[in-house]
Amino acid sequence: MTSDAISSAWPGFSHYQTALGDERAHCFPAQGANRHQIVIIGGGLAGLSTAWSLVERGVEDIAICEAGQPGDGASGRNGGFVFAGYSLPNQKLFEQAGPEAARELHRWTREAVSLVRHRIDHLAIDCQPNDAGVLLADWFHDDAALKAFADTMSEQLGFSLDWVGAEKCAQYIHSERYGSALHEPGSFHFNPLRYVNGLVKALQGHGVTIYGNCPVTKLETNPKSQGGSWSLDTGDAKIIADQVILTTGGYDTRLWPKLGRSIQPIATYVATTPPLGEQMGHLIPRGHAIYDTRFAFDYYRPLPDTRLLWGGRISIKARSPEAIRAVLKKDLIKVFPDLADVEFDHAWGGWMGYTRHQMPLIGQDSSGLWHATGFGGHGMAPTTMAGEVIAEALTGTPERLALFKQWQPVWAGGPVGRAWAQGTYWALNLKDYLRDRSALSRARRA
Repeated sequence: MTSDAISSAWPGFSHYQTALGDERAHCFPAQGANRHQIVIIGGGLAGLSTAWSLVERGVEDIAICEAGQPGDGASGRNGGFVFAGYSLPNQKLFEQAGPEAARELHRWTREAVSLVRHRIDHLAIDCQPNDAGVLLADWFHDDAALKAFADTMSEQLGFSLDWVGAEKCAQYIHSERYGSALHEPGSFHFNPLRYVNGLVKALQGHGVTIYGNCPVTKLETNPKSQGGSWSLDTGDAKIIADQVILTTGGYDTRLWPKLGRSIQPIATYVATTPPLGEQMGHLIPRGHAIYDTRFAFDYYRPLPDTRLLWGGRISIKARSPEAIRAVLKKDLIKVFPDLADVEFDHAWGGWMGYTRHQMPLIGQDSSGLWHATGFGGHGMAPTTMAGEVIAEALTGTPERLALFKQWQPVWAGGPVGRAWAQGTYWALNLKDYLRDRSALSRARRA
């Protein structure tokens, strides 16, 4: 991320930060004059994954500039779900890209899930992976709609989801809130900040320079007479680079205006309970990560120390930890009323970078700037996929990059766009509420 963030300094610490403590790698700012072949701006998963993909292809002299420490943004604060797809709904992906391209684009994210899992093992990253997987639980008790969704995924995208009927679902989630569910094969969940930390150490071990507390305040093309194509200013340092890759997500709106105007920072909130002991095994017996079928769904998962991580809501507001605790507690007890007396010990929030078309921006603009940004709330696998696509293009294999040309930077609307996003969220939330009321009414009549 850069210093030009919208309310970048969210109050409070995540459970991930507190638990990692002194194990977290610390990166220092650049000083004086520096020269690198490739500089990546942004030390989240998009930037780190791109750097590792380049290392695997034999590229040397790579540097990363991060305004804080790697993983301070959405990459180290999210729910830790690793599963396929984009923020753009699958049906819209099929309609916009066409049958063949949609299948390819979705398959690449499935391959990225496997790649993340492979890197965890290959690099011996202690990020607490849980291979029980991810479960989509039906909030509306509508088997027909859920089966239709699964059929569409299979027919249009070639992706088969495992059906979990309502009776069996009770063996996965001890809550009367849900009907049936779908399980995504190959999915898993993990501690994202520990994964980031492991990538940082691996990259440093392979000679990659990672500058921390090093916000890039100015980026411009460099006169050929000075060598290199780009000049970066961090306040304390000047950096010359042959290639620059921008991967700053929702925390950068001004460094490169054409891209920045295309990103809408949207907030989401996460909290963790104290350890629940044996009660956790009662609530989520098989250890799955869970989200539901509403537009603004809850998402939650058990942690290794028997805490429950709970996330949800979509907003344009940066809330305090106290406010986050209050709003998420209301959601929690709708699903698990037995936890009414449990208070969250950690609560935090952060910005996700959304585009108007809901697809990430992956490519190179007319000035020569490479970019991988705008992953919205679905970035664990797509950031890894984007790193592969950018690294391939930089090393002479640009074929996959071409499929993303359809989704170019489009003005996200600035403050008006933020208000529109909030209004859309409220409208879709109301739609879900009315659908839920209708489902309850049908259940009472049955």
